[in-house]
Amino acid sequence: MEQRFIEHGNRTISDARTGLMWQESYAYVETGNNISWYDAQEYIDKLNQEKLGSHEDWRLPGRLEIQSLYEIAKPFQSRGKTFILHIDPVFEFSYGSCFWTSKTRLSAALGFEFDMGDIHWYPKGSLNGTVRAVRSNWKPKLLVDLSWAKETAGS
Repeated sequence: MEQRFIEHGNRTISDARTGLMWQESYAYVETGNNISWYDAQEYIDKLNQEKLGSHEDWRLPGRLEIQSLYEIAKPFQSRGKTFILHIDPVFEFSYGSCFWTSKTRLSAALGFEFDMGDIHWYPKGSLNGTVRAVRSNWKPKLLVDLSWAKETAGS
């Protein structure tokens, strides 16, 4: 079976299934706090100024992009404890299960929660979330198993 996540050794991880590159860490680990959606924008700007992984086109993920990391069959294990945060252990995880997305509506932004797989609207100024930056182009067609698509084409 093909390895889905590829660690680059420069604090970035590529997802072979979607074509996206992710930040290995995330804002909560680096700041010790949840942040507002506005602060998430500033955090992304800082990553771009620092050229994380030699790139300067980091951004907040879209709703489907962040949801692509959710894996129901994988509780997160760290330091001998099992947490119900469904993400591959290749990603650094500490605390803060709600991640901001780029999706907004008036004064609210969508947050995706890795503990339950829920998505909720939160006020942009609330301190409910954190952020894991993403870059590259989203290629959802890579999620489709083409052999299955060919088998069912005649049905």
